[in-house]
Amino acid sequence: MKKLTKFGIITMSVVVLNLVSQSVVQADETNSEPANVSVKLGVTNSTDAENTSLGDNRVEADTTSDTSPKSDEEDANASSPKAEEISTNIEATTGGKEDSTCPSGTSTGSAPGANCEPDGSNIIDEGGYVNVEGLPAHFSEDGKSVVYNYTVAFKGMHSSDRGQTVRDIRVRIPEIVGSKVDFTLIGTRDANENPVDVNVPMKELSYNEYAESTDGEAIVPTSEELAAGKKPSVVNMKEYEDSAFVPGYSDYYEAYNDRVSTYAVSSQTLRSTALRVSVTVPLEEAKKIKYLPIDVRFAWKCSQEGGIGSYEEGCQSLEEYHQIQPYYQDSNGKATYGALANPSLVDDTYVQNDHLIRSVSNPTTHITPNNGDWKTIPHDVNINPETFFNYVKIFNLKYNRAVKYYASEFEDMADQDVSTLHYGDVVVDYVIKGTNQSIKETYKDTPLTSIYGSDGNLVTYNAAENADERPSSITVDGKKYNLVGVSSTSAPETGQLKEGTTHVIYEYEKESDPKPTPDPKPTPDPNPTPDPKPTPDPKPTPDPKPTPNPEPAPKPVQQENVQSSEQKSAPEKAQLPNTGTSDSPLAMNLLAILAGIFGISLFKKSKKSES
Repeated sequence: MKKLTKFGIITMSVVVLNLVSQSVVQADETNSEPANVSVKLGVTNSTDAENTSLGDNRVEADTTSDTSPKSDEEDANASSPKAEEISTNIEATTGGKEDSTCPSGTSTGSAPGANCEPDGSNIIDEGGYVNVEGLPAHFSEDGKSVVYNYTVAFKGMHSSDRGQTVRDIRVRIPEIVGSKVDFTLIGTRDANENPVDVNVPMKELSYNEYAESTDGEAIVPTSEELAAGKKPSVVNMKEYEDSAFVPGYSDYYEAYNDRVSTYAVSSQTLRSTALRVSVTVPLEEAKKIKYLPIDVRFAWKCSQEGGIGSYEEGCQSLEEYHQIQPYYQDSNGKATYGALANPSLVDDTYVQNDHLIRSVSNPTTHITPNNGDWKTIPHDVNINPETFFNYVKIFNLKYNRAVKYYASEFEDMADQDVSTLHYGDVVVDYVIKGTNQSIKETYKDTPLTSIYGSDGNLVTYNAAENADERPSSITVDGKKYNLVGVSSTSAPETGQLKEGTTHVIYEYEKESDPKPTPDPKPTPDPNPTPDPKPTPDPKPTPDPKPTPNPEPAPKPVQQENVQSSEQKSAPEKAQLPNTGTSDSPLAMNLLAILAGIFGISLFKKSKKSES
């Protein structure tokens, strides 16, 4: 009952505030710009402690006042008494008079007769406030889900007198059936605000758990606090948003076409802090989308630093300004998160090189370029001054010259990006060299998977690990083909996966048919070699016959006698051993000896006859 009473009070406050704001808007139509979606605060009663803090910046789309004009400066003056007071004091000082000599820190405007205007020397630009960097998506270990990853870096705006700050971010993620979100703290600061890389899972608190906590669990701890055992936390805002169905708030979600999941994070430091956001989506749901976007933006402008902002402590919701609202008014008059709530609508017109180039929700959101370094945050790019949420201008920071503001006129305190899943596989084909003729069925080396691993690096493949992938020979129809190498049109045998199919092609040549070997002719048995006939021993030479006593001298030798003597020697010659040649030296020598003996004998006989 107490809760219902409080909501009744809140509702009445909302109605009164809305009527007042509409009256102010109508009173100054000459210096205004139309708001895309005007809002009325969900909670304005600072006495309602149970429903303040993180949840207090909830706003309701007021579709009945879409055409009510309201300028940026009017927003600032209506919402910020401090800025209004500063502006009034300056007008009193200058008196609206022309002055050719302007005091230090001011200058004349460009228009003739312009008053002295602040030159902005009290604005210290330390870079951007929010950067979302989408990382490559990858398959889960079991292959049943896809994990989309992002690095979120944020840094609060602050001032030299510690009297003004912007703090607390909201992380908005598409609601997908069966999905799960995990947060990891990857960058914090030490007590001296030096950056420290860490890797600590963050505990998720429900809104009710946060509301009941007293130790600031929803604040990112310093490195010293981490070392002491304190756990970083985020707050799931679902319970708070579901309270819209309480009587008096039932029309809250009726004003919206769609919903997103919202998480709140705060930091004790006003220097950059970093989270890794991982969204796990069932594979069947992931197949319906190409890019998964998330949105991160600051929520509170406060008069003091540190902790969770709330109306109770005098903070103001930045979502009161249409330029920084994460939603916009659709053609049917309702508020919508656009493609942020419907990621299947994010196509290539939003994306370049796997990163967003324009907003997927409220078109007034400007994109921060990525730099891969959570310690520094870049400015926004492609700024349209007509729609840009310029915090310095809206809250007239340049007019309070006594205070230095660490702020930027080139950052709208919001950012978005996408994580992209790229598929790839590897197949191997086997063809005859110089042709496309396949001789073996295609081999699936790497099935369809994400080309990036969980470490963010490209997955590698190897299509030459074994004989199944790279056979040295293939036999088809009794014909043998031998591997000769990789085709000139083939992908490398090993390398990194790429999106689509990686095609490895091995080439083979047919082995030459061997020439038929003729049957060998039978080799005839060789004729036996006859044993050589033994050479007969030579017959012994007969001893010479004794010389006979000389006979009486014969008569003179006649020719006939000589011939007969010669004829007598012939038989003797015939009796010589057959040595295989007739003019053997031995036979000739023997014949010469006999002839000599015979001649001597005849000579002696002739001498005797003469005497």
